[in-house]
Amino acid sequence: MSEHTTSAATRPSSRKRYKRIAYGLLGAGILALWIGIAVDRFVLGVALYWAGGLGMGLVQRFSPVGLYDERDGTISRKASQTTMNVFAYVFVLGTPGGLALQESGLVTLPGEFYGATWTLFGVFVVFGASYLYYKRRT
Repeated sequence: MSEHTTSAATRPSSRKRYKRIAYGLLGAGILALWIGIAVDRFVLGVALYWAGGLGMGLVQRFSPVGLYDERDGTISRKASQTTMNVFAYVFVLGTPGGLALQESGLVTLPGEFYGATWTLFGVFVVFGASYLYYKRRT
């Protein structure tokens, strides 16, 4: 006798199941952080957040199936490119524009402007270094 099984179209794939577990752990960690902040237990919230992130990483690393396929890679690549383009425009146009407005006396820039500028600069340095590394590696 054959055992009753659900069709492949209705049962979730192993990939989906492990993705749900991984992202569920991360989501639980984020929720625990928010709850920890709300009840004034920040350190406990951070510890649970890290545990959720670590759990997600462990599921991704040790699941018996690959969680991401070529489609996921293409989506990630397009999203990364769009993000880098948007922040490139913000950095290349916004930084000199903000400095020119301050120099002309029209605005006074807050200290956060300079922190954001250095952060964007750091992101582009890391991107450039990563790009060169992977370009030479292939």
